[in-house]
Amino acid sequence: MIKQNRSWWKDDAIPNLIGRKQIDWSMFEYGTHIPLDFHDDFDVANLYTDIPLGQSRKVLLITESNQFECNLSRIDQRKNNREALQIRYDSNVELKNYMMDRFNSTYNYLFQKRSQAVSKKNMITVPEQFAEYLEFYATDKPFVYKLNFITNDNPIPEDQPSVWWVNQGTSYNSQKQEGVLWAPLKDKSGKPQHHWKTMKDVRVNDIILHYSTGALRAVSQVQEAAVEKPKPASLTEQQWEEMGRLVVTEYHELIPPIPLEAISQDLLQLHIVKGPINKKGGVQQGYLFAFTLQGLSVIQNKSKDTPWPTFTLLIEMEEVEQEAELVNLSDDDTGGQLQLVKNYIQQQGFTYPELLIENFYLSLKTKPFVILAGISGTGKTKLIQKFAEALGATEANGQFTLIPVRPDWNDPSDLIGYKDLGGTFRRGKLTYVLEAATAPENRLKPYFVCLDEMNLARVEHYFSDLLSILETQRWQDGNIVTDTVVAEDQVGRNIGIPENVFFIGTVNMDETTHPFSKKVLDRANTIEFNHIRLDNFDDLDEAAASFDEETESVYPTASFLTSNYLQLKDAYNEYKELIKRTVQKLVIINSILETIYAHVGFRVRDSICFYLIYNDRFSLMTAEEALDLQIMQKILPRIHGNNSAVKKVIIELLLFCLTGNISNSREYVDGEKDIEQVWSRHVSENNVRHPQSARKLIYMLRRLDDDGFTSFWVS
Repeated sequence: MIKQNRSWWKDDAIPNLIGRKQIDWSMFEYGTHIPLDFHDDFDVANLYTDIPLGQSRKVLLITESNQFECNLSRIDQRKNNREALQIRYDSNVELKNYMMDRFNSTYNYLFQKRSQAVSKKNMITVPEQFAEYLEFYATDKPFVYKLNFITNDNPIPEDQPSVWWVNQGTSYNSQKQEGVLWAPLKDKSGKPQHHWKTMKDVRVNDIILHYSTGALRAVSQVQEAAVEKPKPASLTEQQWEEMGRLVVTEYHELIPPIPLEAISQDLLQLHIVKGPINKKGGVQQGYLFAFTLQGLSVIQNKSKDTPWPTFTLLIEMEEVEQEAELVNLSDDDTGGQLQLVKNYIQQQGFTYPELLIENFYLSLKTKPFVILAGISGTGKTKLIQKFAEALGATEANGQFTLIPVRPDWNDPSDLIGYKDLGGTFRRGKLTYVLEAATAPENRLKPYFVCLDEMNLARVEHYFSDLLSILETQRWQDGNIVTDTVVAEDQVGRNIGIPENVFFIGTVNMDETTHPFSKKVLDRANTIEFNHIRLDNFDDLDEAAASFDEETESVYPTASFLTSNYLQLKDAYNEYKELIKRTVQKLVIINSILETIYAHVGFRVRDSICFYLIYNDRFSLMTAEEALDLQIMQKILPRIHGNNSAVKKVIIELLLFCLTGNISNSREYVDGEKDIEQVWSRHVSENNVRHPQSARKLIYMLRRLDDDGFTSFWVS
């Protein structure tokens, strides 16, 4: 009997065969997911030796001349109401390299396709007639499998030639004269370099872009693929090993040459996997890098005065993957979509505290500017990146942009751009995002901007203009628009901050960073997650991804995150009672804060009300839980100081968070009663109205007593 499920296959007539797996990208990166239909086959091969749910067993893989260790893991995917079986060798670099060498044809094909792809989430498969396979055979020992490699030595034909970028430096003229590329096999220490090994992947008719001394100086078409040959005579003065790979290629000079500075920023926006351009817009150190057809098209569009040879102009852009389908979600669908987001983040190996994803979502929905605070290494940047990926926004498709903040930033030009001495406007990274997000074809897609370590510089210096522009949000023809960020005389049209762009900053609070002003805190939800469970293994066991399972490319439109209300009057009629209840509590809180001039205004009032309205609409948490998070994020960051007035405020807020009133606060402020005992009693009785805020206030109070000073950021 023949059995087949997705990329696995088995013929019962083949003795000892457990299963045959078609090679896909997961085999070069992680391992493989085993379909449920094949679990019994592995049970038989393991002599029915049980793997407890949530645990792994060491597995030995035997080839003709090697043995490799990996894990067979039985994953409890409770939230998906199923279990999973996976062979995993994430950290076994030797085994992954062995797979790349043995399945070289598949690896090269998939690598090229992924480097050209708009998104990495969709499966890319090798054409069936060129597919390669790995067979697992049982032995007389459990968890010991023999491997059989079914390879395809013929290169997979490409519909389009591949594009490469070579950095030649001083060797450019000599290699051009001989019509070759040449790179050594190994460096002086005997180690191969990745940017030299790429030579063996070059094919006839591939296109090479030749970079030397600050500019692209030639383009060539490959005439003969790489062969191993000694160093050419023209390179005898170069201090390289004698043996290397040589490619014969026909050079065509680009006149005038194309300066790197004219194209580097545009190429950065393509996020080419292992491409030649570094994050600063310079070239990567190395020789030969995979490039893309999109990149070549960008360069040609930026060099209208440079004639290009015919073999480059006949290229039509290949759509490697289909655009993801975008759908509008109803309020009832929101909870389910957030569960999918949480599942995706878990499957990527990241776990976060309960309700954090819901809180992050509601904060973005309330205002498109959120601050994530916490100690280093708690996963702030990864939360943003994985949340965005779960909604179809990746670095590869340009919908997620990471902007590391530098300590020397002191004005918006580092983000938006500037005019150089020649009067040419040099776009900043943010301007590229705003231009892309405002394009008609992209208005339904969400765009995420992560300002990493945003308080290394003073936020008010480089970001205050953008915060002010965000405050100009208004309705226009059913969309939210703002005043202009980049003017028409700079980029050809006036560009504001569109409603589909969301800013998230990550911050650490230590001696190297700057505090936030009330202007910044009023305009953002500040989410802190310093309470880390280092032993949270249950979620990790549950989270492992099914690597070779296809993912449906259906994502919500940007309206999933876009605000529905800009002023309280937009929601007042529908949510009058909720707004009144919330404002009554804020009046009590404000009466406490007024004594230290930390009380809030209408902006914060509206923001907190919107947060609670969205929570009520989508039924994500209780009203008390939602208000607890808003006190934590919108109220407590305003408190700091070193006097008795600050202590009184902390105690009264703590009583409010414990019981909902402050009527007997004087006896605690005067020291007649111990507020810590009251807090401990309420915690032990599980009777704290707003537990997260109460816990933070206790820490702030302790720090005030111990050090004579306290703030939200010092606890």
